[in-house]
Amino acid sequence: MNNPLLYSIAFSQIHGINLYERKKLMNVFGSALYIYNACQQGAEAFVDLEIKSIASILSPWPLKAAAEELATMKLLNIDTCCIDDATYPNRLFQCEDAPTILFYKGIKKWNLPYLISIVGTRNHTLYADKVIQELLEGIQHLNLGVVSGLALGIDGMVHQRACQLNIPNWGVIATGLDDIYPAQHQRLANKMMDTGGILTENTSNTQPLAFQFPKRNRIVAGMSDATIVIESQVKGGSMITAGLARGYNREVFAVPGKLTDQKSSGCLALIRSNTAQLYQSPTQLLESLGWAAQEDKTSSQKPHPFELSPICQEILGVISKQSPIHRDQLSNLFNLHIGLLSTHLLTLELNGLILPHGGAFYSIR
Repeated sequence: MNNPLLYSIAFSQIHGINLYERKKLMNVFGSALYIYNACQQGAEAFVDLEIKSIASILSPWPLKAAAEELATMKLLNIDTCCIDDATYPNRLFQCEDAPTILFYKGIKKWNLPYLISIVGTRNHTLYADKVIQELLEGIQHLNLGVVSGLALGIDGMVHQRACQLNIPNWGVIATGLDDIYPAQHQRLANKMMDTGGILTENTSNTQPLAFQFPKRNRIVAGMSDATIVIESQVKGGSMITAGLARGYNREVFAVPGKLTDQKSSGCLALIRSNTAQLYQSPTQLLESLGWAAQEDKTSSQKPHPFELSPICQEILGVISKQSPIHRDQLSNLFNLHIGLLSTHLLTLELNGLILPHGGAFYSIR
Protein backbone atom coordinates (compact mmCIF):
# COMPACT_ATOMS: atom_id res chain seq x y z
CA MET A 1 0.00 0.00 0.00
CA ASN A 2 2.41 2.66 -1.25
CA ASN A 3 -0.14 4.68 -3.24
CA PRO A 4 0.54 8.30 -2.12
CA LEU A 5 -3.05 9.28 -2.91
CA LEU A 6 -4.35 6.65 -0.51
CA TYR A 7 -2.44 8.27 2.35
CA SER A 8 -3.46 11.78 1.29
CA ILE A 9 -7.13 10.82 1.47
CA ALA A 10 -6.64 9.03 4.78
CA PHE A 11 -4.72 11.96 6.27
CA SER A 12 -7.44 14.40 5.25
CA GLN A 13 -10.00 12.29 7.13
CA ILE A 14 -8.18 11.96 10.49
CA HIS A 15 -10.28 13.48 13.25
CA GLY A 16 -8.78 15.76 15.87
CA ILE A 17 -6.40 17.72 13.60
CA ASN A 18 -7.38 21.24 12.63
CA LEU A 19 -6.76 22.64 9.18
CA TYR A 20 -3.85 24.80 10.30
CA GLU A 21 -1.92 21.90 11.85
CA ARG A 22 -2.77 19.71 8.88
CA LYS A 23 -1.20 22.18 6.47
CA LYS A 24 1.79 22.71 8.76
CA LEU A 25 2.49 18.98 8.79
CA MET A 26 2.23 18.82 4.99
CA ASN A 27 4.66 21.74 4.67
CA VAL A 28 7.19 20.11 7.00
CA PHE A 29 7.06 16.52 5.71
CA GLY A 30 6.12 17.18 2.08
CA SER A 31 3.42 14.53 1.70
CA ALA A 32 0.91 12.48 3.67
CA LEU A 33 2.90 9.31 2.98
CA TYR A 34 5.98 10.82 4.65
CA ILE A 35 3.84 11.84 7.63
CA TYR A 36 2.56 8.28 7.88
CA ASN A 37 6.11 6.93 7.80
CA ALA A 38 7.11 9.40 10.51
CA CYS A 39 4.29 8.09 12.67
CA GLN A 40 6.06 4.75 12.79
CA GLN A 41 8.80 6.46 14.83
CA GLY A 42 6.30 7.61 17.45
CA ALA A 43 5.83 11.02 19.03
CA GLU A 44 9.55 11.82 18.80
CA ALA A 45 9.15 12.59 15.07
CA PHE A 46 6.86 15.52 15.93
CA VAL A 47 8.42 16.80 19.14
CA ASP A 48 9.79 20.03 17.63
CA LEU A 49 6.66 20.99 15.68
CA GLU A 50 4.46 22.26 18.53
CA ILE A 51 1.56 20.16 17.29
CA LYS A 52 -1.25 19.74 19.84
CA SER A 53 -2.92 16.80 18.09
CA ILE A 54 -0.06 14.28 18.29
CA ALA A 55 -2.36 11.60 19.67
CA SER A 56 -4.70 11.95 16.70
CA ILE A 57 -1.84 11.71 14.22
CA LEU A 58 -0.45 8.60 15.90
CA SER A 59 -3.84 6.89 16.04
CA PRO A 60 -4.65 4.33 13.31
CA TRP A 61 -5.23 6.07 9.98
CA PRO A 62 -8.53 5.38 8.14
CA LEU A 63 -6.77 3.54 5.30
CA LYS A 64 -9.68 1.18 4.67
CA ALA A 65 -12.09 4.09 4.20
CA ALA A 66 -9.54 5.78 1.94
CA ALA A 67 -9.29 2.63 -0.19
CA GLU A 68 -13.07 2.56 -0.53
CA GLU A 69 -13.01 6.20 -1.59
CA LEU A 70 -10.42 5.40 -4.26
CA ALA A 71 -12.74 2.71 -5.62
CA THR A 72 -15.65 5.18 -5.74
CA MET A 73 -13.48 7.76 -7.49
CA LYS A 74 -12.52 5.25 -10.17
CA LEU A 75 -16.16 4.28 -10.66
CA LEU A 76 -17.36 7.90 -10.97
CA ASN A 77 -14.31 9.33 -12.80
CA ILE A 78 -13.42 11.66 -9.93
CA ASP A 79 -9.94 13.17 -9.95
CA THR A 80 -7.94 14.71 -7.10
CA CYS A 81 -5.49 17.50 -6.50
CA CYS A 82 -3.40 17.36 -3.32
CA ILE A 83 -1.84 20.35 -1.61
CA ASP A 84 1.61 19.00 -2.47
CA ASP A 85 0.75 18.92 -6.21
CA ALA A 86 2.15 21.62 -8.50
CA THR A 87 -1.34 22.04 -9.99
CA TYR A 88 -3.02 22.84 -6.64
CA PRO A 89 -4.84 26.23 -6.78
CA ASN A 90 -1.99 28.66 -6.11
CA ARG A 91 -4.14 31.29 -4.44
CA LEU A 92 -5.80 28.75 -2.15
CA PHE A 93 -2.38 27.34 -1.22
CA GLN A 94 -1.55 30.71 0.38
CA CYS A 95 -4.39 30.28 2.91
CA GLU A 96 -3.45 28.76 6.26
CA ASP A 97 -6.62 26.66 6.32
CA ALA A 98 -6.28 25.32 2.76
CA PRO A 99 -7.69 21.79 2.36
CA THR A 100 -5.25 18.89 2.12
CA ILE A 101 -6.98 17.47 -0.93
CA LEU A 102 -9.54 18.56 -3.50
CA PHE A 103 -11.79 16.17 -5.39
CA TYR A 104 -12.86 17.47 -8.78
CA LYS A 105 -14.51 16.73 -12.08
CA GLY A 106 -13.60 18.66 -15.18
CA ILE A 107 -10.49 20.66 -15.92
CA LYS A 108 -8.10 21.83 -13.21
CA LYS A 109 -6.59 24.75 -15.13
CA TRP A 110 -7.64 27.12 -12.36
CA ASN A 111 -4.24 28.81 -12.01
CA LEU A 112 -5.18 31.48 -14.54
CA PRO A 113 -3.73 35.02 -14.47
CA TYR A 114 -7.05 36.34 -13.15
CA LEU A 115 -9.68 34.61 -11.02
CA ILE A 116 -12.73 36.12 -9.33
CA SER A 117 -15.53 34.71 -7.21
CA ILE A 118 -19.07 35.97 -7.56
CA VAL A 119 -21.66 35.14 -4.91
CA GLY A 120 -25.08 36.26 -3.78
CA THR A 121 -28.50 35.40 -2.47
CA ARG A 122 -30.75 32.58 -3.60
CA ASN A 123 -33.72 34.92 -3.95
CA HIS A 124 -32.28 37.30 -6.51
CA THR A 125 -33.88 40.01 -8.65
CA LEU A 126 -33.80 40.82 -12.37
CA TYR A 127 -31.40 43.63 -11.45
CA ALA A 128 -28.87 41.01 -10.30
CA ASP A 129 -29.24 39.14 -13.60
CA LYS A 130 -28.41 42.30 -15.54
CA VAL A 131 -25.40 43.08 -13.32
CA ILE A 132 -23.99 39.57 -13.78
CA GLN A 133 -24.40 39.68 -17.55
CA GLU A 134 -22.73 43.08 -17.90
CA LEU A 135 -19.96 42.15 -15.47
CA LEU A 136 -19.00 38.94 -17.25
CA GLU A 137 -19.25 40.51 -20.71
CA GLY A 138 -16.99 43.33 -19.54
CA ILE A 139 -14.19 41.07 -18.30
CA GLN A 140 -14.40 38.09 -20.68
CA HIS A 141 -11.54 39.41 -22.84
CA LEU A 142 -9.10 38.64 -20.02
CA ASN A 143 -7.51 35.24 -19.49
CA LEU A 144 -9.86 34.87 -16.55
CA GLY A 145 -11.85 32.28 -14.61
CA VAL A 146 -14.85 32.51 -12.28
CA VAL A 147 -15.58 30.67 -9.04
CA SER A 148 -18.90 30.36 -7.21
CA GLY A 149 -20.79 27.92 -5.03
CA LEU A 150 -23.20 26.26 -7.51
CA ALA A 151 -26.07 27.13 -5.15
CA LEU A 152 -29.52 28.11 -6.36
CA GLY A 153 -29.94 31.78 -7.20
CA ILE A 154 -26.99 34.07 -7.91
CA ASP A 155 -24.39 31.26 -7.92
CA GLY A 156 -26.23 29.21 -10.51
CA MET A 157 -26.86 32.28 -12.64
CA VAL A 158 -23.15 33.14 -12.58
CA HIS A 159 -22.22 29.65 -13.75
CA GLN A 160 -24.85 29.69 -16.48
CA ARG A 161 -23.78 33.08 -17.86
CA ALA A 162 -20.09 32.11 -17.68
CA CYS A 163 -20.79 28.94 -19.67
CA GLN A 164 -22.70 30.95 -22.28
CA LEU A 165 -19.73 33.30 -22.66
CA ASN A 166 -17.26 30.40 -22.67
CA ILE A 167 -15.56 31.67 -19.50
CA PRO A 168 -13.91 28.86 -17.47
CA ASN A 169 -15.79 28.53 -14.19
CA TRP A 170 -15.66 26.23 -11.20
CA GLY A 171 -18.36 25.45 -8.67
CA VAL A 172 -17.34 24.54 -5.12
CA ILE A 173 -19.91 22.27 -3.49
CA ALA A 174 -20.49 21.33 0.15
CA THR A 175 -21.08 17.62 -0.48
CA GLY A 176 -19.16 14.83 -2.19
CA LEU A 177 -19.00 14.56 -5.96
CA ASP A 178 -21.04 11.36 -5.90
CA ASP A 179 -24.19 13.41 -5.29
CA ILE A 180 -24.26 16.92 -6.80
CA TYR A 181 -26.05 19.39 -4.54
CA PRO A 182 -28.41 20.94 -5.39
CA ALA A 183 -29.71 18.23 -7.70
CA GLN A 184 -31.31 20.85 -9.97
CA HIS A 185 -27.81 21.86 -11.10
CA GLN A 186 -26.63 18.44 -12.28
CA ARG A 187 -27.02 19.38 -15.96
CA LEU A 188 -25.35 22.76 -15.35
CA ALA A 189 -22.45 21.03 -13.58
CA ASN A 190 -21.96 18.77 -16.59
CA LYS A 191 -21.83 21.81 -18.87
CA MET A 192 -19.28 23.53 -16.61
CA MET A 193 -16.88 20.62 -17.07
CA ASP A 194 -16.29 21.66 -20.69
CA THR A 195 -14.08 24.57 -19.61
CA GLY A 196 -13.99 24.36 -15.80
CA GLY A 197 -15.75 21.99 -13.45
CA ILE A 198 -16.87 21.25 -9.92
CA LEU A 199 -14.77 20.58 -6.84
CA THR A 200 -15.00 19.82 -3.15
CA GLU A 201 -12.83 18.83 -0.21
CA ASN A 202 -15.40 16.27 0.86
CA THR A 203 -15.37 12.52 0.25
CA SER A 204 -18.33 10.58 -1.08
CA ASN A 205 -21.49 10.24 1.01
CA THR A 206 -20.98 13.67 2.62
CA GLN A 207 -24.40 15.09 3.41
CA PRO A 208 -25.32 18.79 2.83
CA LEU A 209 -25.27 19.64 6.53
CA ALA A 210 -25.28 23.29 7.63
CA PHE A 211 -21.66 23.40 8.86
CA GLN A 212 -20.35 22.21 5.49
CA PHE A 213 -21.35 25.41 3.70
CA PRO A 214 -19.13 27.91 5.58
CA LYS A 215 -16.25 25.46 5.03
CA ARG A 216 -17.09 25.45 1.33
CA ASN A 217 -17.18 29.26 1.30
CA ARG A 218 -13.55 29.54 2.41
CA ILE A 219 -12.51 27.68 -0.76
CA VAL A 220 -14.62 30.01 -2.92
CA ALA A 221 -12.94 33.01 -1.29
CA GLY A 222 -9.45 31.51 -1.15
CA MET A 223 -9.27 30.46 -4.80
CA SER A 224 -9.84 33.99 -6.10
CA ASP A 225 -8.12 37.35 -6.38
CA ALA A 226 -11.35 39.13 -5.53
CA THR A 227 -14.89 38.37 -4.37
CA ILE A 228 -17.93 40.22 -5.67
CA VAL A 229 -21.21 40.11 -3.75
CA ILE A 230 -24.17 40.84 -6.04
CA GLU A 231 -27.14 40.70 -3.65
CA SER A 232 -27.29 39.54 -0.04
CA GLN A 233 -29.12 40.11 3.19
CA VAL A 234 -27.15 41.04 6.29
CA LYS A 235 -26.88 37.39 7.32
CA GLY A 236 -26.06 34.63 4.89
CA GLY A 237 -23.43 32.60 3.12
CA SER A 238 -22.37 35.46 0.85
CA MET A 239 -21.54 37.62 3.85
CA ILE A 240 -19.45 34.78 5.28
CA THR A 241 -17.59 34.46 1.97
CA ALA A 242 -16.94 38.20 1.89
CA GLY A 243 -15.55 38.14 5.42
CA LEU A 244 -13.32 35.18 4.62
CA ALA A 245 -12.00 36.88 1.48
CA ARG A 246 -11.17 40.00 3.47
CA GLY A 247 -9.42 37.82 6.05
CA TYR A 248 -7.27 36.39 3.27
CA ASN A 249 -6.35 39.95 2.23
CA ARG A 250 -8.30 39.62 -1.00
CA GLU A 251 -10.28 42.42 -2.56
CA VAL A 252 -14.03 42.46 -1.90
CA PHE A 253 -16.66 44.33 -3.91
CA ALA A 254 -20.37 44.75 -3.27
CA VAL A 255 -23.06 45.82 -5.70
CA PRO A 256 -25.26 48.56 -4.19
CA GLY A 257 -29.04 48.35 -4.40
CA LYS A 258 -32.10 50.21 -3.14
CA LEU A 259 -31.89 51.36 0.46
CA THR A 260 -35.27 49.74 1.13
CA ASP A 261 -34.44 46.42 -0.52
CA GLN A 262 -33.61 43.68 1.99
CA LYS A 263 -31.81 41.76 -0.76
CA SER A 264 -29.25 44.57 -0.89
CA SER A 265 -28.98 45.22 2.85
CA GLY A 266 -25.93 42.97 3.18
CA CYS A 267 -24.12 44.65 0.29
CA LEU A 268 -24.79 48.08 1.75
CA ALA A 269 -23.52 46.87 5.14
CA LEU A 270 -20.30 45.61 3.53
CA ILE A 271 -19.74 48.97 1.86
CA ARG A 272 -20.62 50.95 5.00
CA SER A 273 -18.16 48.95 7.13
CA ASN A 274 -15.39 49.29 4.51
CA THR A 275 -15.30 45.51 4.19
CA ALA A 276 -16.08 45.90 0.51
CA GLN A 277 -15.52 48.47 -2.19
CA LEU A 278 -18.47 49.81 -4.11
CA TYR A 279 -18.92 47.97 -7.41
CA GLN A 280 -20.10 50.23 -10.25
CA SER A 281 -19.03 48.69 -13.56
CA PRO A 282 -16.61 46.19 -15.13
CA THR A 283 -14.29 49.05 -16.04
CA GLN A 284 -14.21 50.34 -12.47
CA LEU A 285 -13.62 46.80 -11.18
CA LEU A 286 -10.63 46.26 -13.48
CA GLU A 287 -9.18 49.66 -12.62
CA SER A 288 -9.57 49.00 -8.88
CA LEU A 289 -7.77 45.68 -9.23
CA GLY A 290 -5.09 47.18 -11.43
CA TRP A 291 -5.89 44.74 -14.20
CA ALA A 292 -7.03 47.24 -16.82
CA ALA A 293 -3.89 49.37 -16.34
CA GLN A 294 -1.71 46.30 -16.61
CA GLU A 295 -3.35 45.28 -19.87
CA ASP A 296 -3.03 48.80 -21.29
CA LYS A 297 0.60 48.99 -20.23
CA THR A 298 1.41 45.70 -21.90
CA SER A 299 -0.21 46.68 -25.18
CA SER A 300 1.39 50.13 -25.26
CA GLN A 301 4.86 48.64 -24.85
CA LYS A 302 4.56 46.26 -27.80
CA PRO A 303 6.99 47.24 -30.57
CA HIS A 304 5.58 47.70 -34.05
CA PRO A 305 7.56 45.54 -36.53
CA PHE A 306 6.83 48.12 -39.20
CA GLU A 307 5.07 51.44 -39.47
CA LEU A 308 1.29 51.04 -39.44
CA SER A 309 -0.84 52.80 -41.99
CA PRO A 310 -3.00 55.66 -40.69
CA ILE A 311 -6.19 53.59 -41.01
CA CYS A 312 -4.62 50.69 -39.07
CA GLN A 313 -3.59 53.10 -36.34
CA GLU A 314 -7.15 54.45 -36.12
CA ILE A 315 -8.65 50.96 -35.99
CA LEU A 316 -6.15 49.98 -33.28
CA GLY A 317 -7.07 53.07 -31.30
CA VAL A 318 -10.77 52.22 -31.38
CA ILE A 319 -10.19 48.58 -30.39
CA SER A 320 -8.00 49.68 -27.48
CA LYS A 321 -10.79 51.90 -26.15
CA GLN A 322 -13.78 49.65 -26.83
CA SER A 323 -12.23 46.18 -26.46
CA PRO A 324 -13.78 43.73 -27.17
CA ILE A 325 -15.54 45.09 -30.26
CA HIS A 326 -17.34 43.36 -33.10
CA ARG A 327 -16.08 43.46 -36.67
CA ASP A 328 -19.41 44.84 -37.93
CA GLN A 329 -19.14 47.76 -35.52
CA LEU A 330 -15.71 48.60 -36.92
CA SER A 331 -17.02 48.27 -40.47
CA ASN A 332 -19.83 50.73 -39.79
CA LEU A 333 -17.62 53.12 -37.85
CA PHE A 334 -14.98 53.40 -40.58
CA ASN A 335 -17.37 52.84 -43.51
CA LEU A 336 -15.18 50.00 -44.76
CA HIS A 337 -16.20 46.89 -46.68
CA ILE A 338 -15.76 43.72 -44.58
CA GLY A 339 -13.12 42.40 -47.01
CA LEU A 340 -10.93 45.49 -46.78
CA LEU A 341 -11.45 45.79 -43.02
CA SER A 342 -10.41 42.13 -42.60
CA THR A 343 -7.12 42.92 -44.34
CA HIS A 344 -6.37 45.69 -41.84
CA LEU A 345 -7.40 43.48 -38.91
CA LEU A 346 -5.14 40.72 -40.16
CA THR A 347 -2.25 43.20 -40.31
CA LEU A 348 -2.82 44.15 -36.67
CA GLU A 349 -3.17 40.51 -35.65
CA LEU A 350 0.05 39.44 -37.40
CA ASN A 351 1.85 42.30 -35.65
CA GLY A 352 0.71 40.89 -32.32
CA LEU A 353 -1.40 43.93 -31.47
CA ILE A 354 -4.92 42.46 -31.34
CA LEU A 355 -6.58 39.16 -30.54
CA PRO A 356 -9.48 37.63 -32.52
CA HIS A 357 -12.27 35.98 -30.55
CA GLY A 358 -15.24 33.80 -31.43
CA GLY A 359 -18.16 35.63 -33.00
CA ALA A 360 -15.93 38.07 -34.91
CA PHE A 361 -14.94 40.06 -31.84
CA TYR A 362 -11.51 41.66 -31.42
CA SER A 363 -9.61 42.88 -28.39
CA ILE A 364 -6.22 44.36 -27.57
CA ARG A 365 -3.59 41.70 -26.97
